[in-house]
Amino acid sequence: MKVMFIYSLEYTQSISKPMKYWSMIQFGISYISSILKVDGHQTQLLVLGSNNHWQDNIKQLNIFIKEFSPYLICFTAVASQYPFIKKIAGAIKSQWPDKYLVIGGVHATLNPSEVISDSFDAVCVGEGENPTLELCRQLEANTIPHGIANFWIKSPDGGIEKNPPRPFQQDLDSLPFPDRTIWMSWMQEQQRGEFAILLGRGCPYGCTYCCNHALKKVAPGRYVRFRSPENIIKEIAFIHETYPTQSKIYCEVESIALNKAWLIEFCKQLEAYNGTIHNFMSYGCNFRISPQSIDENIFRALKNANFDQIRIGLESGSERVRREILKRNYTNKDFLDTTVMARKYGLKVFVFNMIGIPWETYDDYMETVSINRQCQPDSHSTGIFFPYPGTELYGKCIQEGLIKFPIDHQLERNRAVIDNPHFSKSQIQKAHLWFNYRVYRGYKPLWLILKKTLVIKVRSNMNIYTFVRKIVRLLRMDYVRSKLRGAKG
Repeated sequence: MKVMFIYSLEYTQSISKPMKYWSMIQFGISYISSILKVDGHQTQLLVLGSNNHWQDNIKQLNIFIKEFSPYLICFTAVASQYPFIKKIAGAIKSQWPDKYLVIGGVHATLNPSEVISDSFDAVCVGEGENPTLELCRQLEANTIPHGIANFWIKSPDGGIEKNPPRPFQQDLDSLPFPDRTIWMSWMQEQQRGEFAILLGRGCPYGCTYCCNHALKKVAPGRYVRFRSPENIIKEIAFIHETYPTQSKIYCEVESIALNKAWLIEFCKQLEAYNGTIHNFMSYGCNFRISPQSIDENIFRALKNANFDQIRIGLESGSERVRREILKRNYTNKDFLDTTVMARKYGLKVFVFNMIGIPWETYDDYMETVSINRQCQPDSHSTGIFFPYPGTELYGKCIQEGLIKFPIDHQLERNRAVIDNPHFSKSQIQKAHLWFNYRVYRGYKPLWLILKKTLVIKVRSNMNIYTFVRKIVRLLRMDYVRSKLRGAKG
């Protein structure tokens, strides 16, 4: 059977080559494509940009569907992607009513009643590899889909078959490696950044701005799972052999230090593997601060395995905000001790921050600035709080009347959208604009700081952002035309 996946990017500079980094690939699509290919099915991917002209997207959609002629079309979406994906699905259903449309992902999993009422024939609630494989087999046998655990299915009589969930996939080693080949044609010629590999699934923590607390309730079985070190090393070796020019891999998991014995063993095996290859490979990972994670043995093991960076979610420098609002229970001393220990072993520190958290004050924000100034992160990602449906904070924001509907998803995390009682939207916007300056003033060259400030300003204003993107696109087109003229010459 021919199966087509459709993925949406919010901002693209190129319609034909929208993927700038290997780490941008979506794991859900990649794993499902891989398991379908093992079963003999053909898969193809279409990447669309929600910022592209609608007619450009429709033209591209028509070309792909006519040329590939899929029977099953699969979508995924988080909350901010869903309005665009819903519109695309509607366009397909109106022109090709015989196509079978399925959607999965976080938004569909947490809001199946809403999603099934749209143009989709089925909604996947939870993990999608084996349910999608089962669906393909039924469709290929000309059977009306039914009885597939994890799927809500529209029946021919207009009803909805709500099948029970299947347990979370426990043996992650049994899954084939994610299919990266379907992304290759969408990558820009000079692919940049690291590859990403998934070390495990699930998170044990209950951060109020995250939906893991809800996702772990959708199915029975253990939610937090890790792959074996041996299986991960095999995938790293496969990537190294397939893409020999790539020298950086990011190890994606909610907290790599959650199981200390597992981590130490993984690092030992990775160190041994590194000794078998000739070119240098380095690694990065997420690092959740917890009592068991502040341990020199962990950082020594990471260093020996050629890890050169960790990414830490500080989120807020206010212990009150972290403890009472975000449910992240560690002290500023814990955070600073972790950064000191990481640097002792040569690891760069990347920090995640949020501004405009509900009930945050300006003084809380300045604490975030202060802690960042003290640790001087090698890099940081600092965004404005956005209320995602399915999270605890989203529900509280609704209860307290902090959200006005409809929520504007444009410039997500670059523009304030909640009415914070102690920190106005204009104050939050200004605080976000000058955060980088306040953190690095006196530590980095002024021109570099102001360059970053200008980028933040552009990204926070839709009119300016749209204008700049048009200019960039025109310059890119001129560059491509000049290259073509040079090739002909």
